[in-house]
Order: sequence, then C-alpha cells, then structure tokens
Amino acid sequence: MKFHNSEILENPYPHYQKWRKDSPIWWAEDVGGWVLSRYDDVRAILKDAVLFSSKAMGEGDQQAIALPLLTDDPPRHTQLRAIVNKAFTSRTLKDMEIEVARLVEELLDRMAGKTVIDISGQFTIPLPVYIISRLMGIPEERADDFKRWSDALTGTSEATNLEDRMPDIMEMANYFASLIPERRKHPGDDLISKVVQAEVDGEGISDQDIVGFNMLLLIAGNETTTNLLSNLLNHLAAHPETWKELRENLDKVEAAVEETLRFDAPVHWVNRKATADTEFHGQKVKAGDTVYAILGSANRDSEHYENADEFRLDRVRGVDHHTFGRGIHACIGAPLARMEARFALKGLFRRYKTICHPEHAENERTHSSMLRGFHHLWLEVEPAKETN
Repeated sequence: MKFHNSEILENPYPHYQKWRKDSPIWWAEDVGGWVLSRYDDVRAILKDAVLFSSKAMGEGDQQAIALPLLTDDPPRHTQLRAIVNKAFTSRTLKDMEIEVARLVEELLDRMAGKTVIDISGQFTIPLPVYIISRLMGIPEERADDFKRWSDALTGTSEATNLEDRMPDIMEMANYFASLIPERRKHPGDDLISKVVQAEVDGEGISDQDIVGFNMLLLIAGNETTTNLLSNLLNHLAAHPETWKELRENLDKVEAAVEETLRFDAPVHWVNRKATADTEFHGQKVKAGDTVYAILGSANRDSEHYENADEFRLDRVRGVDHHTFGRGIHACIGAPLARMEARFALKGLFRRYKTICHPEHAENERTHSSMLRGFHHLWLEVEPAKETN
C-alpha cells in the first residue's frame, strides 16, 4: 500500500478507520516506513524519545531541511528547548492578547461589506502570520514572504517537489541570516533577538542553528493556527446549528477549539526512527526503521473516544488528543495557536450571524498529507446587526 495518494489528501478518515481495524501496522512502500494508526500505539511512539528518535523528521523529501528541536534528541534537545521555552513564556503570550484582538478586528474590518469571502486568504492565513511577524520583530510588509517561505518549508505549496521549493527555502534562510548581525549588536525584545543572545553551556548558538530556530518559530507560529481555524470554520459552515450554539454560548469556544484539534487535526502525522528492535501487533520493527505515527487517525480511534467520528462540544476526553504531540516534543506553538483561535472565533461571532458554504465554491486543500487545512476556503456570510 501507499501512504500518499489524492484520495487520502481529500478525506483521510475512511482510510484511517480501515487501517485501525484491519492493518494497525503496515509498510508504506512510497515512504519506506511503518504506519501506525491506533491511539495507544501513537501515544507510545510519541512518549518514548529513547526508543523512537526524532532524527527521522529531518529525512526524506517532506522535510526540506533539518530544524533544531524537531530533529534533535536529548541532551541537545533539552538544551535547545530551554531557549525556546524562554521565548514562548506565558507572559509573552499574555502581552500579545491585545495585539491579537486588534489584528482580528483589523482583518474583519477589511472584509466588511462582503457576503462571500475567501476566509483562508483574507483571515485564517494572514492573522497568525502577522502575529508571528510581530513576535519575531519582522516588518508586517514581509508577511506574504513569510507564508510563501513557510509553505515551501513544510511542503504545502503547489510546488511539492523539493527541488522546486528550495529557492524559496534558501531565500528564507538568507533573510534570517542577514538579521543576525544587527540583532546581535542591537538586541530587542523580539524572539529572534532572544535566540541570538541565548547560550548553551556558556557558549552562543551557531549562526546555522539560529537560522534553523527562526525557521522553526515561523512554522510553529503560523501553520498550526491557520489550519486549525480553517478546519473549524469549514465544519461550522456545514453545521449551522453548532455555529448558533457557539455564538450564543461563548463559554463553549474553548471546547470547540479543542474538539477541532481532535476531530480534524491541523497536523496529521510525525515520523520517528526506531533505535532498537521492537514489536507492534506481532510485527517486528527493526532498529533503524522509520515509523509514521498518524496523529489524525489516533484522534478518531473509537477504542479511545466514544462516538469518535462525531464533533461534540461536551466531549469529556477531548483534551487528550495527539495533535500537539506528547512528551519532550510537544508543540511549542500550542498555547499561541489556542489563544489566537479563541480570539479569532469570538471576533467572527460578533461580526457574522451565520456562515455557510456558497454554491460552486472552488475550495483548495493544502497540498500535504502531514498538514491538513485550506489554501482557499470560501464562505457565504450574513453580517450581524451589531458589530461591537
């Protein structure tokens, strides 16, 4: 069987269900690795950083370049993670709430008067890109470049071939490298300055790692949020009763965000490399083999979740999904994604009474099996009478 095909990209969930039932572990010829789709198996892989090394995340065509943290194991991972944790503090996120609220309203103002909107192009993509730009101290006018670079790095652009993506990736790397001397000489309170000034064992970080960190921060700060919001709005457009319930009960917004992260996850898989022989369901996995942990499938496992294929705002176990990972590699951008999604959704509820899918809309999914979202998602909206 093959892991990548157009049917899986369009709707992976029937395939996931079949894998969980009939083939909980199988060899994918096109990616050269074992695919595991059940909740408990995925959890075991994510939590055991000794048996399952993250170095596989820097290999293959999907990962264009090895990034710090994503492709590191302890002790180096522990040292580098401490740097990023200082950059993404709860205080930093709290301070950003006013800026997020302002940007939400600014983007909504730009859409005022329109009844059919490409919500991805005009809202769910620019919002997180603007926010991470501010956190990194990058001028807002480079936001379009940020998104183009991020898509090239993650393989979600139309140019899915690595060779075609490399010019954009190198342009990004060169841009971040050009910022290092100035941030080293005149550091600010931005994330890039904090990384440039950071030390590991009393020594500064190499320029190569600084560039890699900046790439990682860019991805962590925008891709997940963009996909989370577009997947949530896609669901709400098809279920007006849930839109109405949320609009009338804003205290349920947080539950809606968490259920979207489980139900239609923005990130669908990660891979690891086995460091020793192990076994799943009677199948031997040899040291050196690559395993693909299917987060999006684990989140729909009916052995773990009651009515797993239903979107439920009252779900009790909804927060134990695998979307943001587990253990030492839990996503550094998760708190930022959750916060932005809450502010964005509440802003949309203030502006629009209803949303739905317009007829003959040409929506476009991301070109990736790893990241699930929309490049273009068209919505028909009914403005609310009051916008304040």
